[in-house]
Amino acid sequence: MRAQTRQAARTTGDTTRTPRTPPTTPTTPPQVSAPAPAPTDGAPPARDALRIGQLAERTGVNVRLLRYYEQQGLLRPRRLGNGYRVYAEDDVRLVAYIRTLLAAGLTTTVIARLLPSVCERDGVLRPCTPELADELRRERDRIDSQVAELLASRTLLNQVIAAAPQHPR
Repeated sequence: MRAQTRQAARTTGDTTRTPRTPPTTPTTPPQVSAPAPAPTDGAPPARDALRIGQLAERTGVNVRLLRYYEQQGLLRPRRLGNGYRVYAEDDVRLVAYIRTLLAAGLTTTVIARLLPSVCERDGVLRPCTPELADELRRERDRIDSQVAELLASRTLLNQVIAAAPQHPR
């Protein structure tokens, strides 16, 4: 069917294409609102605007991961009329914040919820509200619990290894 449509377009000179819709997340957790659609306009990008490849190069984060961050509502690039993503210079720092919060053990769902309430002062991320500090403490407690479980697993594994027969020398 598609081949017939393409063939018909070639013979009639019809080169119109239907716009692609961005992939959607099948289920959105209730506490995370859907991201606002990225603005689309035909205006050329600003001089300091970055395309996705440039943002990937500047941040060291691959393009697929940047698209994933967009799907999760963490990044909101502007869209040009041709569908290209255009990022602001501030998005370089935003990607660094996202990477920092991921490295701290937070999920993208939690980051999407918390990111609007995170401030930067002297190059350090800080909670802007007492509620955010409370949520970060809960996340820290969750991570501490996971660490304790991993340590218990390692202790058990060490006991099993110690009970194993030894190779003759």
